[in-house]
Amino acid sequence: MKTVWRVFVYLKRYPWLALATLACAITGTLTVIIFPAVTKRIIDEVVREHHPERLMPLVGLAALGFLLQYGMNALRLWFNNTFEQKVIFDLRSDLYSHIQLLPLRWFDNRATGDLMTRIIEDVSSVERVLKLSRAGSH
Repeated sequence: MKTVWRVFVYLKRYPWLALATLACAITGTLTVIIFPAVTKRIIDEVVREHHPERLMPLVGLAALGFLLQYGMNALRLWFNNTFEQKVIFDLRSDLYSHIQLLPLRWFDNRATGDLMTRIIEDVSSVERVLKLSRAGSH
């Protein structure tokens, strides 16, 4: 949880990408109800009440629902990937800028391999948090 709060500063830099991702996730989730509703109408109106002329418009509505759902999912993934890459880039840029400003004596007692491992693992843990947020919104 500590990682999430540390990364939150970077997330606030891109509010429109975050809102677009959230809007696409909500819209895509809401479109899930279209297909069952259309199926119910097909059974009730076309099959039970014998109105075959209503079948094609309802099938078109169901297809539109599927297209909308998967279109919103594709947009959500695109927005989220862009958002994630921008945050990771900013995090790495700030991290390397900070390391370059440290005094040389700070590096004397630390092995270079240990520093690089720590940096890579910290950025990777942030990346995992961002990927979990993407995976959780399917």
